[in-house]
Amino acid sequence: MPMASCYAEVLKEKMLTGLLIHCFLSINWSFGLNEHLRGHLKPFGNHREPEIVTDELLFVPDPTQFWEQYVSKNRPVVFREAAKHSRAFELWTEEYLIEQYGNLTLRLESRSESNHRLPTGGDGILGRDSVRHFLQNYQNVDAYVISQIPQPMERDIAIPPCLRCGSFVDSIQEVHLFLSALGGQTKLHQDPYNNIHCIFNGTKDWLLVHPDQTHLIYMSDESEFEWGGYSEINADSVDLEIFPRIKEVQFSKVTMNKGDCIFMPGGYWHQVRSWGYMNSAVAIWFSQLKQFSQEGCDKQDQIAFTPMNQVPILWRYSGHGSLSQGHMDVHILRRFLLTLADGEGKIRLDNFVDQFFNSESDNKREIMKLDEQKRAKALVAYLDPDDKGFITKEYLQNLSIDQLKDILLFIDPNDVSNTEELEYSHIEALDIERLLVECYDSQGIFDEEKFISHYMEDLGGTHKKAWEIVENLRAANKDVSLADPASLIPQVLHKFYSSRVHDPTFERKMYQHLHQHDEL
Repeated sequence: MPMASCYAEVLKEKMLTGLLIHCFLSINWSFGLNEHLRGHLKPFGNHREPEIVTDELLFVPDPTQFWEQYVSKNRPVVFREAAKHSRAFELWTEEYLIEQYGNLTLRLESRSESNHRLPTGGDGILGRDSVRHFLQNYQNVDAYVISQIPQPMERDIAIPPCLRCGSFVDSIQEVHLFLSALGGQTKLHQDPYNNIHCIFNGTKDWLLVHPDQTHLIYMSDESEFEWGGYSEINADSVDLEIFPRIKEVQFSKVTMNKGDCIFMPGGYWHQVRSWGYMNSAVAIWFSQLKQFSQEGCDKQDQIAFTPMNQVPILWRYSGHGSLSQGHMDVHILRRFLLTLADGEGKIRLDNFVDQFFNSESDNKREIMKLDEQKRAKALVAYLDPDDKGFITKEYLQNLSIDQLKDILLFIDPNDVSNTEELEYSHIEALDIERLLVECYDSQGIFDEEKFISHYMEDLGGTHKKAWEIVENLRAANKDVSLADPASLIPQVLHKFYSSRVHDPTFERKMYQHLHQHDEL
């Protein structure tokens, strides 16, 4: 073979070999990249296989066993078919709920977490709807129920026997109702209480992450000193380039079916997806106790599933008016107050007020500061009617549950989101101001229809409150066409300016204090 031909063959062979090597390296690099970013921009839980196993039981343990094996060890467990002991398991259909409870009012949230606006119910109230109107429309609206369960519905819920004696008896804080359609999902989050979650319709997939991995899940800054909290990741599409530590998160996956319950320890991270035409469930929130008394647990034969309306619950909801959900734990409050005692066993009330009530925040509105001072003064008068200047550890240890609830309401008044006046604090007054000014034309004529339309569409408010603002404007100046809008705004928006908003300052100070004293 001529030299030139040999050279050409060798060159061709080298080029082919180089091409094969390049392809091989490219494939491996691509494979490595995909492995490195497994689960990138996919729902949380796709970054690896579940590697942790959660216990599952076909029975509900007695209270002592429940405490020793699960609650005290901060360890979740599934109780298969435990929810079948509730009447809701058999009875809760759309028809039954509408017929029996249709006129009761429930609290609403947006089904999509990307939607920060609250839905409006049939009565035109932000974040509220009746059972009837909700179930007649829930398949087609961005809304689901997460509400304290109304008292008339309590008869359908059975409190499991593991909570029916000892310290658990006085530890049930509140019970939440969940109603949704066509699926939904939560953020990766942790709850402030222990809870037992039971399903009566549909299914739910739970991804569970132990608290010892908190450093991996990108907890939000505002959650740092609170009992509950949430991760900053988008649980529907996790960006592993922005949140790379998520790749290391180990988790357990649990699928719960109709009739199942799960115990979820307070502070345990979890992300939940619900499925089914109608998904209904309750969550029984109870205290994160540090000790357990077995009082009454010797009568095991008398401990059974018990209708909720026959069980002590700290906070209940009538089904109309304001709810009372979301308060701090009264048992932790007692623990906190006891840590404030000096060497003589006394809690100096002036020091207590100075340290935990007098906020130095410049961002706090003046009305909030005045309200804080008023509540502090009322609390001191309640605790110390004889004006001694202190209370004792013995006094705190002997306080009843009802007295602790009274004290807590001075510290942690009912959240405005639990009231029908929520809209006054939910919609920013400054945004309404700007809209009011924009709705005056060059001749000083106010366009009422434009205001109402933009208040609802742009600010997410209701027609009822938009019309109330218009009427206030009319009353403030009979001839609105000649009005100076800036001069009328304080009077027109008085309720928005003076509305109370949730202030987490005390809770965060309390959390930090308990953390320093190893009392969490």
